[in-house]
Amino acid sequence: MSRSTRSTTPSRRRSEGYGMSFLKRTFSGAALLVAFNVAPALADDLSDERLLYADLFGGKTGATTSTAPESGERWISFESDDRQAWSAEQVNAMREAFKPKPEKAKQPAAQDQGASRPYAALVERYAREAGLDVELVHRVIQQESGYDPTAISSKGAKGLMQLMDSLSQRWNINPFDPESNIKVGTRYLADLLSRFGSVELALAAYNAGPGTVEEYGGIPPYPETENYVSTITASLGAPAGQ
Repeated sequence: MSRSTRSTTPSRRRSEGYGMSFLKRTFSGAALLVAFNVAPALADDLSDERLLYADLFGGKTGATTSTAPESGERWISFESDDRQAWSAEQVNAMREAFKPKPEKAKQPAAQDQGASRPYAALVERYAREAGLDVELVHRVIQQESGYDPTAISSKGAKGLMQLMDSLSQRWNINPFDPESNIKVGTRYLADLLSRFGSVELALAAYNAGPGTVEEYGGIPPYPETENYVSTITASLGAPAGQ
């Protein structure tokens, strides 16, 4: 008994490959690719998708890199006798489906941020001994000297926490020695906090002097002092290192 056979020409097979077969697998409203999260790595197993990916993004010999068409235009893919027309919507959907996902930046742990700052161990030790917030002390040092142990202000304040000579002489220290400066500076700041009862007033006293704060009954109306207090208090709510 004879058996009927149906031959399929290469041209027909290629047409089917780029036509209905690919449309059924890939462009059911373009949502199928997105739903299955098709990635460039998967393109090696999907011949039609691989060719289209190469055509869209380049990198394959013989592929034509094309830009997305304007709305309403048609885009012709693959340089061959069996060209397949893709709409702008389909091309854009393919671009979105193959778009690499951005990697999330790794955030360092909080303890690593603190440990990376200068004099972190000394600040933590003497801040805790004085009963102060470690971050507050770091912000004061940043504002006062920018962590420069040799800093000298126009008014003669010296070292990391910008101690006046009268305070250094009272404690008999070298203000340019980082440990001594932090030890005395934190104790002085703790005394001001205990005396005035708030971080804002303690900072104002640290900058303008306790007598000035008492004279005005609050933060003195000096631009420098107002900016000093607002900058440090605002930065206390920001991530370390900013």
